[in-house]
Amino acid sequence: MQSQSSSSSVDFDSSLWPKYGGKGGKYRYKAYVIVDPQASPTIKDKHGDCARFMQSIGWTVLHRPPLVPLFEIPTAEASSGHSSASFDDLLKAGYIGVQRPKTGDTARRPGEHPNKLRMLMYNDGCCGDTELLKLHTYGLVGHELAVHLDFDSLILRPMDDLFDVMLGKQKDDKVVESLSIAKLPQSKPVDFSRPIDAAFTRDYNSVKSPSPKSPVGYQGGFLIVRPSLTVLERYRKILQRGEFSLNPRKGWGNKQGGFYGDATFQGIVPYYYEDVAPPGEHNELELDRCIYNQMADNPRKSTHKFPRATPLDPQVMGYSDKNKCRDGRKDCRDTDCQRTHPKDSITTHFTFCNKPWDCSSGLPGTVALDTCLGLLSEWYGVRRELEDWWLLPRNEAGEATNDVSFSQRSFYWNQRTIDRVQQKRQGSLQPDVYKGYCDGIGESGYRNMMGPDGLKK
Repeated sequence: MQSQSSSSSVDFDSSLWPKYGGKGGKYRYKAYVIVDPQASPTIKDKHGDCARFMQSIGWTVLHRPPLVPLFEIPTAEASSGHSSASFDDLLKAGYIGVQRPKTGDTARRPGEHPNKLRMLMYNDGCCGDTELLKLHTYGLVGHELAVHLDFDSLILRPMDDLFDVMLGKQKDDKVVESLSIAKLPQSKPVDFSRPIDAAFTRDYNSVKSPSPKSPVGYQGGFLIVRPSLTVLERYRKILQRGEFSLNPRKGWGNKQGGFYGDATFQGIVPYYYEDVAPPGEHNELELDRCIYNQMADNPRKSTHKFPRATPLDPQVMGYSDKNKCRDGRKDCRDTDCQRTHPKDSITTHFTFCNKPWDCSSGLPGTVALDTCLGLLSEWYGVRRELEDWWLLPRNEAGEATNDVSFSQRSFYWNQRTIDRVQQKRQGSLQPDVYKGYCDGIGESGYRNMMGPDGLKK
């Protein structure tokens, strides 16, 4: 598309669109955002802003209760910092009343705060107990498959082959052979003669003491499941029983713990599939994390306390790789995601490369620089293509997709908005990478996206 829109003076230059992205796949997606009722679009203050915007661009907002375990705190034990709402009120809001066992690893210890697990979850992982909202993905039973992605993720190419295999619809064995499957110490055999219930990647970067037998969490930014209310209810029961060993902290079932995010999503999901679900009931698939949920991570440990990409010059950067793989193997060159070209990945997750809306520099001085800049550039390309689509007159957008439902979508039609879109594309920072959306490195250098004007009356 090289022509001008009849409703604007903005040129459509497809060379600025995603470079490696594939064309639309055969599966139709419906986009949902699952929110705690406290973040509902009906809330007038800033807490409802995100959901309102997602609603304005065509997403369906689902209100779901926070699946957070809650112990009843007797009045005499309640501390002023943790009793802002009554137990009954929180139960009505969707919290789970916990029936903690009187004996065993998860029993309450003498002197322990009765709400310790909930408080532990509050500061766990990236987002605390809100991570458990992701479990509601299992509740999307109106769909054959449901894909959970964090907001800082991007689909680069269609996942048709993976969906075919998960649904048992692959045409032949070549489709299975083409899938990028993990073959690591924790990876389990998969029965491809049966439909697959879950596909995931593991977060080897979060393991504190790597070994072939160390528990490894499922990465919380990516999960594909066959929705099931039965499975969702099993998670509720796990939380209700409070099956997380706290003293000492050994994780869910005294097994799944000792890594980042172990108290919430990244720990409870592997606990369910590997320890709770009836043997043989599920068929789950660990995917190659360089291809799906690609984070451009270093497979080796670093002398720096936080995972770092391999430095080009260790003396200049002040840290270096250790001769130890994060998955416990001696040789992990086959999972060197920091060197994986963007054209080979199917989805990406902006963690180590940092966020596009922070105008990330892409880890300069490391081998990950080219990969990160390539992935970041794809994100800016998607923004450019989406804006160009919104700039089309409504009938042209519908005709371009052969989908009459697009006549109900939002577009840019106010001339002031169109002018602002043009202005937002004039950033001076490396236009070949940042597509005109950045003036400098950092959040302050980012040129925010204009929201659509809504339906034209």
